Amino acid sequence: NTSVVLEAVVSTQSTGMYECGDAPDFDRSCWFDVKFSFGLDFPNLPYLIDGETKLTQSLAIIHYLAVKTGLTQKDQKEAARCDMLELVANDLIGIGSRLFYSSPQDFASNKDAAVANAKVVIKQFSEALGNRSYFAGDNLSCTDFVVFETLDKWERFQPGILDIENISQFMRRIKELPTLQKYFSDPESTRNLPLNNKMANFK
Repeated sequence: NTSVVLEAVVSTQSTGMYECGDAPDFDRSCWFDVKFSFGLDFPNLPYLIDGETKLTQSLAIIHYLAVKTGLTQKDQKEAARCDMLELVANDLIGIGSRLFYSSPQDFASNKDAAVANAKVVIKQFSEALGNRSYFAGDNLSCTDFVVFETLDKWERFQPGILDIENISQFMRRIKELPTLQKYFSDPESTRNLPLNNKMANFK
């Protein structure tokens, strides 16, 4: 959940990609062979190294970048609400991950239920957004990118799942941000990478 944030707030970045092997083994030695060499306290993907700062965990990276670039919320109440929304977004990611990384048989039998559960959460996001421009009100914050990327993944898996007026407007608002034009138009953009790893039922 960090690629949109990176594109929006970091003017120059060096991005490393680790690609596992093909089936049936899906060899991951390209990462396992180096994961302890970066001085990370909790080696994992994604990671961020910014000078002396070394972080893993997506939300920690996003919050660090938000502070650094002015994409934090304006007060404690707003920040607490956005923390909640980010964790709900993680729950929504979890619904997809459990489905995508299940067996082919379970994927087929559980897809409809997973989509139905996702629709419930998306409707809740719509109600939480209301008539605001962004989830923190009129001010764009890192939370908007977290929610956007989560919803965008579901739209790409199940086209039409975001056909709710204020959610559609929110998604369009993010896509029209000047700093994200290359992200959405460049065929070499990280947006065009697979959403999931090779062993997933939905890439």
